Amino acid sequence: MSWKSISKSQYSQLLGTLETQNKDNKDYYRMFVDRSHLNSGKFAHGGFLMSFLDNVMGNAAYKSFNNTACVTISMSIHFTQSASLGDELIGHPIIEKKTKTLSFVKCQVFSKDNLIVSGSGIWKIVNFKKDNTVSDKIKLDDGGW
Repeated sequence: MSWKSISKSQYSQLLGTLETQNKDNKDYYRMFVDRSHLNSGKFAHGGFLMSFLDNVMGNAAYKSFNNTACVTISMSIHFTQSASLGDELIGHPIIEKKTKTLSFVKCQVFSKDNLIVSGSGIWKIVNFKKDNTVSDKIKLDDGGW
C-alpha cells in the first residue's frame, strides 16, 4: 500500500507533510526531515521530533475513539539519536490502554534501523458543546471545560 498524506490542520501543514499507511493491519506514519526542521547544529530540532510524535500518537488516539476529536493531556519523550536533513522518519503508534474518555499511546520513531525518539502520552476525548458561561459551568459541574 502507498503512503497517503493526512496533513489537514494548519499546524500540521506548518510542520510539513505527514503521511500514513496501514500495513499488516498496523498504522505507520512518516515525515522527511526538511531544512525548516533543523536546529543550529544541522540536526532535526527536538521540538520538531516532539511535534511529529504528538501528531502520530494523536492520530492513533483519534482513531481509537472512532475518529472523534481528542487532545494531548500528557506526553513523555526520550531522545535516542539525532536525525539529519533528508532522513525518513517512520513512527508506529500502539494503543496501550483505552477508557471511555482516555487513550494511552506509545510510539517509537525510526530512521532506517536507528531509533531516533520514542514517547508515550495520554489523549482525552473532546466534547464539542455550546460555550457555557461560568454560571452554567458551576450548575453543570462536570469537572472540566
